[in-house]
Amino acid sequence: MSGLESYVNNTVSIITADGRNFVGTLKGFDQTVNVILDESHERVYSLTAGIEQVVLGLHIIRGDNIAIIGQLDESVDSKLDFSAIRGATNSSLKMTDSLEEPFGAWELFEELWEKDLANEEVVCKEKFDELFNRCPFHDRLHLRNDGKDNAKARELRARGNEMFHPKVKRYIEAIKCYNESIAFSEPGSEERAIAYANRSMICYELQRFDECLQNIRLARESNYPERLADKLKKREEDATRKVQLLKKSLKGSKQKGSCDNLKLSYQAHETAPQVANCLELQESDQFGRYVVTNRPLNAGDVVIIETPFCTLLRDVYRCVRCDYCHRERPFTLIPCEGCTVAMYCSAVCMDKAYRQYHRYECPILRDMWRIFTKLPVMSLRTVTVAIAAFDHNLPAMCDHLLQLDEAKVDAFSLDWTMATPKDIYDTVHVLETNSKMRDKKDRMVRMFYATIIHKLLLERTELRRMVATSNTLSDLLLELLLRHLQTSPVNMHSLHYMEYKPDQQLYDLENHVSACFPLLSMLNHSCAPNVTRVTTRDERCAILITRPIPKGGQLYDNYGMHHALMSREERRTSLMKQYRFLCKCEACVNNYPLFYALPSIDLARHGAIDVQSIHSELVSHQEAKASELLPKLVRYLNAIGDVYPRHEICSCQELFQRSFQILHMATSESAQYWKYCNP
Repeated sequence: MSGLESYVNNTVSIITADGRNFVGTLKGFDQTVNVILDESHERVYSLTAGIEQVVLGLHIIRGDNIAIIGQLDESVDSKLDFSAIRGATNSSLKMTDSLEEPFGAWELFEELWEKDLANEEVVCKEKFDELFNRCPFHDRLHLRNDGKDNAKARELRARGNEMFHPKVKRYIEAIKCYNESIAFSEPGSEERAIAYANRSMICYELQRFDECLQNIRLARESNYPERLADKLKKREEDATRKVQLLKKSLKGSKQKGSCDNLKLSYQAHETAPQVANCLELQESDQFGRYVVTNRPLNAGDVVIIETPFCTLLRDVYRCVRCDYCHRERPFTLIPCEGCTVAMYCSAVCMDKAYRQYHRYECPILRDMWRIFTKLPVMSLRTVTVAIAAFDHNLPAMCDHLLQLDEAKVDAFSLDWTMATPKDIYDTVHVLETNSKMRDKKDRMVRMFYATIIHKLLLERTELRRMVATSNTLSDLLLELLLRHLQTSPVNMHSLHYMEYKPDQQLYDLENHVSACFPLLSMLNHSCAPNVTRVTTRDERCAILITRPIPKGGQLYDNYGMHHALMSREERRTSLMKQYRFLCKCEACVNNYPLFYALPSIDLARHGAIDVQSIHSELVSHQEAKASELLPKLVRYLNAIGDVYPRHEICSCQELFQRSFQILHMATSESAQYWKYCNP
């Protein structure tokens, strides 16, 4: 036992008259074993079950012999209910991941609709200009400039410290708090430096020693205070030794590779390398534009692998993933210096984001997430990426779009091997808006949203200067926002990754990104789809055939309403509300039953497959097992696919999709975290 450990049971926290907080022991100890702790006080917590709060005059009197172990930056609250903190998912100590506030743009619109808009016959810009001149929308929505705030950074860091406490051990929640503290902190401030140091401490506890060293470097670059330098140096030395030991133990061993070699099942189109050459785009009055195959397709075939035109990371992941590449990098994120929302895995991603969209979004991004859901934010992202596609030249963009013959643009006829960013945006620009099918209130709320975003952009960003001399350019910006407020709900897709659920001890899909795919948007919906979408590890989207499709057959995606999960009435109501069409797919025409009521296959004819056993094997999320089971599931689906719908087919489709996801979809590293901490 060390000299310090022998005084564990007498450890106390002392707050001085000037508010400084120290950890010490009433017994005192030999100064040779004295250690300086940094503000996170993790060393003391690791030695004692709790720290008593000492009050001058009650527990001690002036002149008592108190040996100071180290100074703390935060006070210690001994009255916290640590068991409640550990188990609570909505505790006040847990960082509120979503930025959305209870009263936002929709709630304000509802008020104005009842008061001013419901009786209006026409939606026009002039009406909204008049409305906004009368309505103090800045005050009602609490719109404010985003900026660094060291006081807020300290508050967030204090929350992180509470989450780090060994009786709580919610290290990932602590990391989120430290990351948001970093995002709020001023460059070169002590607040930022200490947050990086605290992050290094968690990396050390999670045995992520390389990231620990990266954070120590970042802390020093951010002017880490000299009074705490000894402890940081000690952690650096320990982490360096650990890294060297790990390198020795791994020397000569083969690193596990990832299965990232997904390819099309057939030869690609000459002008569209992301599409199998058996797919064709056709058009009819009944289906509009739709995709068919000119050869039979089998379950397991991959026929499209598309890269998105633009993407948007959901705000709840802002302190866990890079805003640009979306990789999970909670331990090494660095902040945008202009806002308190965007964080990046590297300076390279930060620079790319700035050039491609963030230069316009930075001053308004926090307000956007506060008052809107993700679709209006995605609409803004589509517009900002489009402006960048035209080299930030709004007059050139305006001229181009005025001359564009939209009827001649489609993603399938574009020569993707020669396409410029402008050409690709054309395929996004012409995506369906359903504007003629929207009711008055729907059109008005989108115009209301577009006007708010437009005003924010002109008030706070360089777009004000870019449109200052031209009403035409200002109108173009508003029109683009309105257009993509209509295209986004019916054309955007979600990207997913696999997340480990410790409470259920299994992996499940999580949606972390919204994305725009002009090719995928050509696929029509069916409540009994024959394809599924799978997000690849590099965040492309693959179209995978899930049951046989004959030559000339149409490929059908699913827009979130499946016959196995929802009744026909529920599906049709939802589809009409969002997509503005009455579904007449095979499941709706034939009124296919829900999953539990589906008939079974003829076992004598087709044989059986042990669904429960396969499901149990896939729960382990092992690539080797998924690779072994996938061919078996594919063979069975191709053998029985012609008798759809059947209970066994739907079950096998789910297992087949899960096998494919295990092999080709990104998986969070979170399962590794829970070895060392609580969820």
